[in-house]
Amino acid sequence: MIGSSVDRVIKNPLVLDQIIRSPDLPISRQRQFLLSSRAMPARTKTRRPTITLIGAGSLAHALGPALRAGGYRIEAVAGRNTAPSQKRAVALARKLGAKAIRLEEAGPSSDVIWLCHTDDAVPETARRLARKPGWKGKIVFHSSGALTSAVLAPLKRAGAHTASLHPMMTFVPGTTPRMKAVPFAVEGDRPAVSIARRIVRNLGAEIFPIKKEAKVLYHALGSFSSPLVVATLVTAERVGRAAGLSRSQTRKVMAPILRQTIQNYVKSGPAAAFSGPIKRGDLETVRRHLRELKRVPGASEVYRALVKSALRDLPAGNRMALEALLQRSR
Repeated sequence: MIGSSVDRVIKNPLVLDQIIRSPDLPISRQRQFLLSSRAMPARTKTRRPTITLIGAGSLAHALGPALRAGGYRIEAVAGRNTAPSQKRAVALARKLGAKAIRLEEAGPSSDVIWLCHTDDAVPETARRLARKPGWKGKIVFHSSGALTSAVLAPLKRAGAHTASLHPMMTFVPGTTPRMKAVPFAVEGDRPAVSIARRIVRNLGAEIFPIKKEAKVLYHALGSFSSPLVVATLVTAERVGRAAGLSRSQTRKVMAPILRQTIQNYVKSGPAAAFSGPIKRGDLETVRRHLRELKRVPGASEVYRALVKSALRDLPAGNRMALEALLQRSR
């Protein structure tokens, strides 16, 4: 029994300190201290900050439940003073056990205020919030990928600690990404960054620092990774329709090759995932593509831009001949 209690002393500096300070303490009394240490906690659990979410769109609908599952209490969800926005705020607040409020009512009532609405709205929201008193020591995040924490300067001047905390993920209605799989980029004041790191780790996700001057390019990376991929796919849909397939048939045909390509890219990198006529150097096939795609609005321009990018970075046969073909077929 004593042996197991000795282990607890190492984890209980208060008990160890008591024994060290009393070298003449009888063995029986030391034993009593050791046994009583069972009831003493090894470490004090840090209280998790309360959170108010500003915005009730797709990001907030994914983030809110993840935060709650991570042990955080969402006190309020603020929506704009429009019927659709208020409806979303009420629905999310009900799910989180929080209070739905209008944006005009939002203030420094929680430990953390997390702005989850559109980039263009962040500067004005920061200015409005800063007019209210009580910001000293509060933490304010925004989740814009392109804006830096500097856009929260009015709140920083009011005494808050500020940071940008951006999840690199696509958030659309009807889907809920697994937040554990989402990487977060952070930059800002040291106290705000420290809280951000703790929150993201409690979500089970990863977090990494981003420099202020790199945020626009970082956000462009996200555009290439999701919305511009969709833009490429919708061009492919037009090509499929021109080939006589219905929209649903086109997606059915595309789905297996698209999934396998993404899997190959993630597992093995771009060069190993790259295939097709450009890699093989099939000059005549590419020439036919360029000719026929002129029948599909916009497709030829997209195809040419992507072939040019492929020739820059990916393995290609007949590279010089393909480059010359692109020049001649303008």
